[in-house]
Amino acid sequence: MRPGVKIKDIATGSGDEAVRGKTVVANVRLFLNHGTELTGALIGGPRMVIDLKWRDCIAGLRYGIEGMRVGGQRELTISPHLAYGADGVPGHVPPNAVIRVQVELLDVREPGVRKPEDYPPGKHLYVFHPGEAARNQPRWQFGLEEDGRYGVMITHPIPGMPWRYTRHVHRESTLDSETTRSLFDSAFELPNAFPKDCFRHEELWADMTERGNAITRDRASNTLCLTIGVMERGQWLCYFSLAETSQAMLELPLMKVVNDLIESKDSEAPNKPAGGDA
Repeated sequence: MRPGVKIKDIATGSGDEAVRGKTVVANVRLFLNHGTELTGALIGGPRMVIDLKWRDCIAGLRYGIEGMRVGGQRELTISPHLAYGADGVPGHVPPNAVIRVQVELLDVREPGVRKPEDYPPGKHLYVFHPGEAARNQPRWQFGLEEDGRYGVMITHPIPGMPWRYTRHVHRESTLDSETTRSLFDSAFELPNAFPKDCFRHEELWADMTERGNAITRDRASNTLCLTIGVMERGQWLCYFSLAETSQAMLELPLMKVVNDLIESKDSEAPNKPAGGDA
């Protein structure tokens, strides 16, 4: 048992064992210690696909699942440093919160295996900016669902420290149906409207010079690139990258929504680092 995670077995499964390096599927419910259930896209659940080798979820949940067998059920009590830390999640999880988790293990798979049923129905729009510590640029990922729900996770670099020692800022809200539809439409239309601005995979390279951060760059100009894609049931309907200096990207309505989130007062960089959780 890892320090910071208390485990109580409710039912012992008889199927495959969840070990580090595998991918698991589990029903997960999270609660504050006094009983309030946590919900929302940034929290996760109720059905989660988790790669036990990577940081797909809070560390305490990964550690608490290890050793379970398919069909098993557990209750976990997770200390703050293995959950949402000293900052919590604004609007969802208070600072230094102890988290209780109910877990039912449904499946154990080989690393990275995904199935269509793992994905929620509908289309999902994603935008990813890799960030660059050398220029003090935050790394962020934005997601928008067809029903208008969106969220952004922002990671601010700390001078002189690798990317794993940072704090995350989360925000989520909803957009009206007309705005949501227009943002999806703009993502689909961009490659046709600006074919020279949208790079294919072979036109890019991954710059690994910053520890813990792979920066996507245009091979021709070495410019940092953002990636935009629309996915449905695990299949990319469109997927492309644009240079951060691209006029097409700068004029994209989607970027105004994202930039308003990132530049808002609630998204200011934290002033102290958090240790790694692995």
